[in-house]
Amino acid sequence: MSTYTKNLSEYVKKRGINLSKVARDTGLSYTALYSSLMDSDRKRDLRDYEFMGVCFFLGVDPREFAEETAVQ
Repeated sequence: MSTYTKNLSEYVKKRGINLSKVARDTGLSYTALYSSLMDSDRKRDLRDYEFMGVCFFLGVDPREFAEETAVQ
């Protein structure tokens, strides 16, 4: 699973965000969102448009979900 999807999944879970509302308001598939963000067995990465749609819905900068890497 990509770092972006994993980090967004953790964000959504910690805040108890309702995926049904996200799906309705963004027009994204609930099944796809659930498979990517809630179902740890599926390990489905969000598509780029799904990731951006969720971030815009949440009002969060997508870069916040990037993995912090040390520059050596």
